Amino acid sequence: MNPISMLKRGLLVAAIIITPPCFALADSQVLATVGTLQVTADELESAMASFPFADRFPSMDEKDQAALRGGMLQRLVASRLLTLEAKRLGLEQDPVYLEELKSFRLGLLYRHYMNKLRERITVPDDVMADMQAQFGNDSDGLAAARSAYLADRYRSIRFQTIKQFRDSYHVKLHEERIRPGMTDNDSVLLEGDGIRITYGDLIKHQQQPPSNPEWIKQQLYKRAELLTVAKAAEDAGVDVSEKLERFASERLPALLVERKQQEWTSDEKALHAFYDANPQIGRIEERRHIGQLVTATREEAAALRKRILAGESLFALAAQYSIDPYGREHKGDMGWQKEGSGHPAIEQAISKLEDNQVSEVVKTPVGYHLVTILERRPGGQKHYLGIRDRVRQIWITEQMAKYMSQLAKQYQVVWRVVSDKASQP
Repeated sequence: MNPISMLKRGLLVAAIIITPPCFALADSQVLATVGTLQVTADELESAMASFPFADRFPSMDEKDQAALRGGMLQRLVASRLLTLEAKRLGLEQDPVYLEELKSFRLGLLYRHYMNKLRERITVPDDVMADMQAQFGNDSDGLAAARSAYLADRYRSIRFQTIKQFRDSYHVKLHEERIRPGMTDNDSVLLEGDGIRITYGDLIKHQQQPPSNPEWIKQQLYKRAELLTVAKAAEDAGVDVSEKLERFASERLPALLVERKQQEWTSDEKALHAFYDANPQIGRIEERRHIGQLVTATREEAAALRKRILAGESLFALAAQYSIDPYGREHKGDMGWQKEGSGHPAIEQAISKLEDNQVSEVVKTPVGYHLVTILERRPGGQKHYLGIRDRVRQIWITEQMAKYMSQLAKQYQVVWRVVSDKASQP
């Protein structure tokens, strides 16, 4: 298989060697086991429900539904393979992974509390009555006024709530320690009951730490709000463990894929050698402006070809005689087409045609064709540096396919899908 075809097949699906059969699902049925892990029917249904086109699924025929389910099941199996390998490599204890889980948990707690705070805000009856009197039948104006009131109230209550939290947790800011060009990552800029922020906490994700004190203060206030609200949510008993566990189960295999991609693409010479071995990646196909006339019989096509060679216009004749609806409507002008995109018989017939020369009669399942090339846009070969990102992606896809094949052998995959035939009495 060439690299371009491999890319089209997709990153993970291309790597699964064994394809499960079409199946009928039973509640909580185990569809596949991957080493010590399982994929159940409930998990598949949950994944299908989150699919971007899930609302169109019921309207599909059974064959398309089965294909879509099979593809999703393959992705779930691939995720299990990556999870097992990530655990074997100890990525669960990786500092980057642990920091991401911590940040995600804080975000969940913060959003939960603030969403609940927002939900409690309502427009008082007297204020609503004044709005209705002001805007009358202007529903858009009334909705905008109501939204503006709620937003203003939220800002005010949010400010008061955060101030209350800072007081209750005895939060103390040390803005006097913020200065241009500071380099002490251990410098404590905020502290309170169970809350502590250092300069290093604010710049850990910055490649080039800004020396602007105002930027540092802004980041400090944002971090302080996040930590105090998250702590308040936690103290109130807010449980985000289910969402955190779901994020962790998705993030761990993704982290492994990122590490492997970085490993595979760190060697520029290997990427360049891959391009040199597969020059078709950078091939730019010639584009041709095509004219065409299609008839139902060879005799009619041959007769029309004689008339064209005698001086009549292929396009005028196509408008009158072509059986191709598009060609007839456009008087034989088929527009610009990429080399190799047409029927093989037509491609062969026009491969050596000069501009404005009419082809011999060409037979296809559609009919009998007369084809001409009005003008061309030459093809060429892109240099490696011009398509490095494309080369990188195709290289990653090829390496991922090999890697997933290796994992499938390393961790035994057992399909337990119930076939449609087997499920019938």
